[in-house]
Amino acid sequence: MSLDASPGAEAAPASQDFWVPTSGDHALHVTEVRPAAPASSATPGVLFVPGLFSDGRFFLGSQADGPARFFVDAGCTAYVASLRGHGKSRWPARRAWDWSFDTYVRHDVPDLVRAVRARHTGPLFLLAHSMAGYAALAALGLAPDAQAMLTGVCTLSSAVNDYSDGGVKKRVQLGFSSAVAGLLGRFPAKALKQGPWDEPAGVMRQFTDWAPTGAFRSADGATDYWQALGQVTLPVFAGVGAADVFHASPRRAEKLVAHLGSARKQLVVLGREQGLSWDAGHFDVVRGERARREVLPRVLSWMQDTVKS
Repeated sequence: MSLDASPGAEAAPASQDFWVPTSGDHALHVTEVRPAAPASSATPGVLFVPGLFSDGRFFLGSQADGPARFFVDAGCTAYVASLRGHGKSRWPARRAWDWSFDTYVRHDVPDLVRAVRARHTGPLFLLAHSMAGYAALAALGLAPDAQAMLTGVCTLSSAVNDYSDGGVKKRVQLGFSSAVAGLLGRFPAKALKQGPWDEPAGVMRQFTDWAPTGAFRSADGATDYWQALGQVTLPVFAGVGAADVFHASPRRAEKLVAHLGSARKQLVVLGREQGLSWDAGHFDVVRGERARREVLPRVLSWMQDTVKS
């Protein structure tokens, strides 16, 4: 089935799980979901990577529903991933919350891309939400071999945090998150009902470190991720909700896109002024019936155009 197929196929797609070895003896869980029609060498693939505190269920629920199903019904093969310490990803024998944002950039994201490319022969896109979006772009800027394996990248609700918007609430929340994570060794997102999975102190510490100056760098300061973004030359679609001010404002998403080296990049603000029936936020820009009707088709259309060009 081609990428031009219409969403809404009723036949149940076939799925299987596999695990991707990565650093520290972790293994990242991926669910591969194939369209009902037989796949071919031209079948597009989409690697889905969820953001902070989340896992693959953000894109694919237990009933094979969710945003990833939209693309499967359109004829794509979906590869729905979970980062280390999340979902069904496997821990090493000794559990330790000993990684940082840099680990996602240097290991998890490029290892996922390489593993999926080894399984998939057709065009391959990466679609990431929130934190995973800017982690993926930084990763591809630093790993040209992984970048060359992709046809394009779509980020939704992705923007690096700083203190330019969000007011006092953001300052308090980031400081609180970093302090609690430092005391416990991880941020207790599940206990605080922020998401189903906790994050290490190292991840939360970096967010707090960046925010005052608008920095985007490795924990040791040796790598400037803003500069790495300049090495991203793939086509990029960056979608952000018009009402997403706290997590990923349109202004900060514009800053992220401006740093990309791609000649084919576009920032799409998603709200009433752009023809949607509502001003999308951080999560409903990708999840829910309105996103399925009004946002995901725009992403699919961009993928179609990218494959054809």
